[in-house]
Amino acid sequence: MIDYISSPLFRLGAVLLVVLSGLSLNLYAQDAASTSSSRSAAATSTPLPTQSQIEAQIKLLEASTSLDETLKSSLIELYRRALVNVSEIEKFDARRTELADALKAAPKQTQALQKTLERETSAGSAKPPKLPTGLTSDQLSQRLNQAQAETAAQELRVNELNQLIDASQRRPEAARERLIVIKQALDAQTTDTPPLTDDAPELTQAQAWAAQTQRQALQSEMRMLEQELLSQPASLTLLKLQHDLAALHLRDLRVQQRALEEALSQQRAEQAQVEQQAAERAQREAEDKHPLVREWLQHNAALTAALSASAQQLSGLSEERARVEAERKRIEDDYRGAKQRLEVAGLTRALGQVLLDQRNQLPDQRQYRHQINARENAIADATLRQIRHREEDRQLRDLDRYLDELALSEPAVQARGVRPELLDVLKQRQNLLRQVIKSEDDSIHQLSELNYAAEQVVQAAQIYEAFLAENLLWVRSATVVNLDTLTNLPAALGWLVSLDGGAEVVQVLNERIRHSPLFWLGLALNIVLIALTPRARRAIRARAEPLRRVRTDSIRLTLEALGLTLLIALPAAYLFWLLGQQLMLSPLATPYTRALGAGLSQVAFGLYCLRVFRLLALSSGVAEKHFRWKLTTLTRLRRDFGWFTLYVVPLALMTGALYQYNDPAHTHSLGRVLLIACLIGTSVFFARLLHPSQGAIKQFLLDHPHGWLYRLRSLWFPLIVGIPLALAVLAAVGYLYTAAILFQSLVYQLWLVLGLIVAQQTVVRWLSITRRRIALQAALERQAARRAQAEHEPSERSDTSAVPEVFQVDEAEPDLAALDEQTRHLINAAIFMAGVIGLWATWSEVLPAFSVLERFALWHYSGVVNGAEQLIPVTVADIGMVILIVAVATIAARNLPALLEILLLQSNALSAGARYTIKTLSSYLITTVAFLLAFNTLGMQWGQIQWLVAALGVGIGFGLQEIIGNFISGLIILFERPVRVGDIVTIGDTTGVVTNIRIRATTIRNWDRQELLVPNKEFITGRLLNWTLTDQQNRISIPIGIEYGSDTRKALELLGRIANEHERVLDDPAPLVSFEGFGDNALLLMLRCYMDSLDGRIGVVTELNQTIYDTFAAEGIPMAFPQREVRLHTHEPLDVRLHSIRHNAEQRSRPSVIG
Repeated sequence: MIDYISSPLFRLGAVLLVVLSGLSLNLYAQDAASTSSSRSAAATSTPLPTQSQIEAQIKLLEASTSLDETLKSSLIELYRRALVNVSEIEKFDARRTELADALKAAPKQTQALQKTLERETSAGSAKPPKLPTGLTSDQLSQRLNQAQAETAAQELRVNELNQLIDASQRRPEAARERLIVIKQALDAQTTDTPPLTDDAPELTQAQAWAAQTQRQALQSEMRMLEQELLSQPASLTLLKLQHDLAALHLRDLRVQQRALEEALSQQRAEQAQVEQQAAERAQREAEDKHPLVREWLQHNAALTAALSASAQQLSGLSEERARVEAERKRIEDDYRGAKQRLEVAGLTRALGQVLLDQRNQLPDQRQYRHQINARENAIADATLRQIRHREEDRQLRDLDRYLDELALSEPAVQARGVRPELLDVLKQRQNLLRQVIKSEDDSIHQLSELNYAAEQVVQAAQIYEAFLAENLLWVRSATVVNLDTLTNLPAALGWLVSLDGGAEVVQVLNERIRHSPLFWLGLALNIVLIALTPRARRAIRARAEPLRRVRTDSIRLTLEALGLTLLIALPAAYLFWLLGQQLMLSPLATPYTRALGAGLSQVAFGLYCLRVFRLLALSSGVAEKHFRWKLTTLTRLRRDFGWFTLYVVPLALMTGALYQYNDPAHTHSLGRVLLIACLIGTSVFFARLLHPSQGAIKQFLLDHPHGWLYRLRSLWFPLIVGIPLALAVLAAVGYLYTAAILFQSLVYQLWLVLGLIVAQQTVVRWLSITRRRIALQAALERQAARRAQAEHEPSERSDTSAVPEVFQVDEAEPDLAALDEQTRHLINAAIFMAGVIGLWATWSEVLPAFSVLERFALWHYSGVVNGAEQLIPVTVADIGMVILIVAVATIAARNLPALLEILLLQSNALSAGARYTIKTLSSYLITTVAFLLAFNTLGMQWGQIQWLVAALGVGIGFGLQEIIGNFISGLIILFERPVRVGDIVTIGDTTGVVTNIRIRATTIRNWDRQELLVPNKEFITGRLLNWTLTDQQNRISIPIGIEYGSDTRKALELLGRIANEHERVLDDPAPLVSFEGFGDNALLLMLRCYMDSLDGRIGVVTELNQTIYDTFAAEGIPMAFPQREVRLHTHEPLDVRLHSIRHNAEQRSRPSVIG
């Protein structure tokens, strides 16, 4: 057979067979391909179905009763999809035609708009309109209302055009992204065309129409987008021309509105003046009239004065509103111009200086909000006054009736000649009231409009400020250090120490001393604080004495010492702040005094923090006596904080003054040098303070050699020391604003960390005091218990009963060290949360700048936005967010479950197993949510990765079957809870307490304190004995043997009484005493009783055995013990033999035999 296979004839036949098979397969493939291509060609050449054809098919299907319901619903869905596609095709084609027509008409429209704009521009600024003479205030008010409505409408038009321009400028990018998506969809439709089935021709036609219309809709949208990209430049030009023309019209309308407001204000003022003159004249003429008439004339005079004041207020409100609207327009124009320059030129140094100048010119939002609140109060007051005036006007509508009612309280009304005169006065008042009500209406309206304009200013300032915060950090605000920097140093230094500046400071302080009582009050308060300093130091030392004894120690002493330390550190910083505020707020303040005052105010808080932390480290201070810090650590802290305060405070003061003065020549020269000096000094301060082997932190690292600070010291120490140096380099190369802002945030972060350290040490000290008091109380209680036991109880014997090993469970007393560790976890968690909040607050000014990372796209993924499929970028910011999510999730998974467990310890309703289950599941939940958020941020949707997950699941299922089985079993254990932490279980030949349930295995500690790791799968698939699953009750069985001849009835009674009298033995089920039988050497009795739990079982068994022994001995019932009788027959001679002793284990254990 082998020879036949190896023959040439066989090999030739095999080759021919393979060739023929290949040819036949090739012919079949060509035939299949030709068939498929013919079908595709046929489908492509098929005309596009119309809307009426599709609707007819849907109606036929809905009326059909012969089709299967599943097939019928699928067909209707396909036809409806085709119907939507046809509608989209019509919409896209109509839009493309519209864009093409607009492109054709654009040149003429552009030319016409340019001519109109040139004509309007050449006419110059708008002139106030000439108003007809003789217009009443009501007519002017009507015209003003109409002008205001036209101005508001035109403002809306201008804002709408601005939005259209912005949208048009952003549209090309979105259109190109959409074109990419469409081309990908068309390619996918070409390659993934579903096969046409011959079994269901209805389904074939529906699928073909749906696919054909979808492809045509994509092609129509693509042609529309291409036409839109062609038309975009012309459309943008038209929009800009329309905007410029609308802005000119808005300017003219504002001029007209302003003219009408001035005319109306002038007329109201003139009218109010006429009314006031008339009221004064009437008062003069009424000197010889009745007192009641003179009183009402005085009321009218007061109303006239109010009308005049309201007219003046309206004039001021109009001017204020015009100023606020101009401010809003300036901010919006600056914002729009900055955005355009940024898009065109990018982040250049020139743009950076412009942005810094505009940032300094932004209005104070707090002042605007204060003014808005004040105007809201004014609106409320005006509304109340108007209500009163309307009520009075309602009463004066029937003057005769009003006079009759007035006569009831004022009989003089009926006097001769008084009523007619009073009637004339009331008519004047009625006219005045109506004018005042109208004026109050206008005032309320003007105040509301002014508030609205002010809110728009605040909103515009916030938007622009956010834009500046996003971009200023990345803009070079100065040139690299060069010769000009050194050349400008003398001028900047001369300005800083100039005699003129000193004279201005003296002048301002002299004015404050003469005219500001608050300045005197502040100086007096500072003098009092300085005078109290020695007494406060003595009080701190006095509060250290009671700390030596537990009975006198208290956290109150530490809090008082901290408060006194804060008080001692206050005078210098408060003086800096007080002088700074007076130099800035004085009416005689100059740019020099404002800059110096700003520097003093800014450096005051830093000086205060430095003073506080140095005072904490003083001898006999809080850190030494209360926190128990090492003397070497305190010495280094005093040294480093001392020299750093003397070094950095003057430099920071001068730097702040130069930056507040905002002269680029001074800021870029001396200001930059001082800032670099501050940064270098800060780096040296960090290096000396935090050096692992020589700094103040050395002792802490030696005390915690296994902590992460010690293990990562080679990483964090160079990083912390290098950050200020890196900022100094940034300042040297021109990023002055960036270096200053980051340095400010870094300093705030330093104060936050030091403050959290003090807070943590304070809470730990409270914990230490509490722990010492608990330990002292426990020691006193144990001592009292031993004394009472020695006095009242007999001595106990040391005999113990044999107890089955499975029940030898001893419940330890509360472990203070364990409770202390749990509380420390809670403290650390609270400090961590406070640190996160403080970190967010200190870096809030810098965080918006990182939004620039959203501009750098790494890749794109397809997603649906507002119902349309678009390409969504994954940016560098998204990667940073993923890293942040993973970091936060890691910290949360490690700390939050422990915190949750500590909080759940307060609930007595939850067992240890339930608390452990909640803690473990919360950890799993945090991890799962973090992964889902991270995947979603990266654009990984479930529909995209489910097949990958399924494939990995299959691979893992085969490769890691046991591990996955144990993991699933662990989840089942956590949910079903056949075993819980703290349960006593027997699995196999091991009995112990469940101490931990992990992902793969469960830990059981046996009675020898050995820990056994049992795979979770064994708890689910194997046999398990849980002694404490549902019922903690357990039975104690104590066998007793008494001698033959003893009184068994009495013994049984004694056993029952002993069991009933023990406090740990349950009454239900009741104890059971039985006579079990007759043994070889004893009468066998049995005591069976129950406990509520296994806690203290060994002690209860011992107490019962001891009590039984003592009671039986006292009652004369002897305990039995084994007895043996040996009988020796001596009536025959003894046979004595001598054998050698074997040296093995068995022979050594036997006695020598003599026979």
